[in-house]
Amino acid sequence: MTTTRLVLSTVAAFLVSQVLAGLIHGFVLAADYGPYYGTLLRSMDSDTWQVLLLPVSHLSFICGLMWVYTHVEMRGSTGRKGVLLGFLAWIMGQVPLWLIWYAEQPWPGSLVVKQLGLEFVSSIVIGLTIAMTARPSGAFRMSPAEDSATARLASR
Repeated sequence: MTTTRLVLSTVAAFLVSQVLAGLIHGFVLAADYGPYYGTLLRSMDSDTWQVLLLPVSHLSFICGLMWVYTHVEMRGSTGRKGVLLGFLAWIMGQVPLWLIWYAEQPWPGSLVVKQLGLEFVSSIVIGLTIAMTARPSGAFRMSPAEDSATARLASR
């Protein structure tokens, strides 16, 4: 994989992670988080510098996933590789995070189940994004028969 492809794949996965995090935690779970603003949660409207740590944490997570994807041999189709990467991301990142928070803070169990379910979907989408954008450059080459048929059509 070229450095350009690696960087562009990282950027694409990072942007997807940011959009999904905004949708999940800013809209879907906003009502569930309401009672915890000011106690367990900071308001995202505030001017505190800690808000900047959210994209930093997402970028570090994506960089880790990119390392896993480029160093671990995964077999199967691009889709299968993406789902496997997403599942690994969920098991290694999201499950421990939300279970630790649940053990240490007074989150209701129903909220943690929602968080885990939505983060599972998010992790799968991010894994698929990485697999589709970081694939080897020849991954979607046509067979010789398809290539010659395309060449015949192009010459008409």
